[in-house]
Amino acid sequence: MPEKKLLVEKLTKKILEEIPRELLELFYSEELPLKISNICLDCGLEEEKDLEKVGTLVGKVLYGGLSPEKLLDALKKEEGFPSIRAAKIFREIDGQIFSSVRASLNKLYKKEEIIEKPRARKEVTPLPSEKPPPPKKTDVYREPIE
Repeated sequence: MPEKKLLVEKLTKKILEEIPRELLELFYSEELPLKISNICLDCGLEEEKDLEKVGTLVGKVLYGGLSPEKLLDALKKEEGFPSIRAAKIFREIDGQIFSSVRASLNKLYKKEEIIEKPRARKEVTPLPSEKPPPPKKTDVYREPIE
């Protein structure tokens, strides 16, 4: 038995070392339950069991057990929320909670942010008929400077 407990402690320690500090701070903050509660109330979820379901899923995302992209599916399938309500909850959680720790979530789930490089512009030469006429030698509209 002690060997099993020691193994669990080692695995737990390893998992906690992989989670970015910013996510751990958010998980243990006083703000997170308040935000989740407000989001649930705004989305029409008033029962405590529904708040617990949403909170558990958000915790799984922050601890590396559920990808943020799979949260919407989990809200629909695992918890049985209607599609429209699940989508609204997901949008609110993504905007109010995950947006502030997006870089840490990407690091946890080993996602690289895709940054498109601007494409090189090709030199465009105008057609011969579109070229402006060459300037005249003297400009008749300019007055000489004294």
